Amino acid sequence: MKRIYNTILIAALTLFSASCTKTFDEPDEFVPVNMEPTHTIAQLKAMRISGSTEVLENVIVSGKVVSSDAEGNFYRTFFIQDETGGIEIKIGKTNLQSYYKEGQTIVVKARHLTLGSYGGMVSLGERSLETKYENGYIDTDLRINETIFRGSLGPKVTPFEITNQSQITDSRLGTLVTLKNAKLIKRNMATWAQKASGTIDAVYGEHTFQIGTKNVLVRTSGYAKFASEPAPSLNTVADVTGILTKYNTTYQLVLNSLDGVVVK
Repeated sequence: MKRIYNTILIAALTLFSASCTKTFDEPDEFVPVNMEPTHTIAQLKAMRISGSTEVLENVIVSGKVVSSDAEGNFYRTFFIQDETGGIEIKIGKTNLQSYYKEGQTIVVKARHLTLGSYGGMVSLGERSLETKYENGYIDTDLRINETIFRGSLGPKVTPFEITNQSQITDSRLGTLVTLKNAKLIKRNMATWAQKASGTIDAVYGEHTFQIGTKNVLVRTSGYAKFASEPAPSLNTVADVTGILTKYNTTYQLVLNSLDGVVVK
């Protein structure tokens, strides 16, 4: 009996030790989903006519991840794009780059999720309990697991190169683009943003780059890891890569990291 007890005790300790080797931050292993889309991202976005719109059809879209929250410039959200456009997926969790990697195919079952717009940017999320927002975050594991599926890993998406102002259009919103040979004509601070410190609040950095006569505002969070890094001086020409967004009539670009800024 003593020998049996010792055997059971050793087995239990071995199992306990093995279970402790996995940290809480590690994503679960997954088998890449293989699911055919029924709609394009452009078709999904077009379903929102005005205001908050629940998707009532059996809509499945897929796209590749083009954003990353690794540097802290995106928060509780990520973007996917296909050949027709891009869309923001609002997930109320952080450390998303561990689960939804740049270049990875993501499949979304959109039925009963909610399309909404903020400043002209259409996103997909959950029904919002706050009337000032048209949708909210998909933040429970149950809802995430039944609507957002991880597909195969692949190379990062090659950004579309914008070389003239006519190429800056709403059809490219939510996609990865590069502003080629853009000139920095205005900025609100000498760093990319202002970090919070003591009684000082974090402040967004706003740096306006110009192609032709059209302006694109590079807006950087004060919580980005590179917020305190020096920004280029005025009249600097650079290739700038990020996710094209819009707030009302102002086109904006959100950087994944400072690797997206190549000074000429």
